[in-house]
Amino acid sequence: MTDGRRRQFQRAEREPFVLRVPRTEDVILYHQFLQNPAVTIWLEDECQTPLSYQHIENFVMAPVWYRRAIEYKGEFIGLTGLEEPDLTLGTARFFFVIGDPTLWGKGFGEGVLRAVVAEAFNTLGLCKITSSYLSPNIASRIIHERVGFQEDGCLHQKAFRNGAWVDQVLLTLFRQT
Repeated sequence: MTDGRRRQFQRAEREPFVLRVPRTEDVILYHQFLQNPAVTIWLEDECQTPLSYQHIENFVMAPVWYRRAIEYKGEFIGLTGLEEPDLTLGTARFFFVIGDPTLWGKGFGEGVLRAVVAEAFNTLGLCKITSSYLSPNIASRIIHERVGFQEDGCLHQKAFRNGAWVDQVLLTLFRQT
């Protein structure tokens, strides 16, 4: 799916979401999502202070190896991708953001992770996907466990959130041979 085609996926409840190449009109919504502390609290440290529209536009629209908009019922709801690809080793790092809190807990995170993993292993030829989450983010832990990620380790007190230092948990998933 690297040629910009749309690809539809089913969540457990059979409601479709689409992974597609980001469009310019997604930038304003992603910028709005990142103004919400409930959305940014478990994201990278960089997202803990307001980011300029230009910075977000550069991120969303960058010509990177694999970045996809998440669309549900025709609306942009978030962003996902595989970063830091090492095609010699067949590895990349997964990320995703569901920017609309009303959609949290409805299976989108797990569905998106499963869809990206399937594409990474079956189409893009990756052998290993890494990911991480901050330890208080229980939903992210559960999603990764359900998809089969294994904990590799922990960076203790990696980030400062809600007045306390929290750990970053490192994860890996290998393609089954």
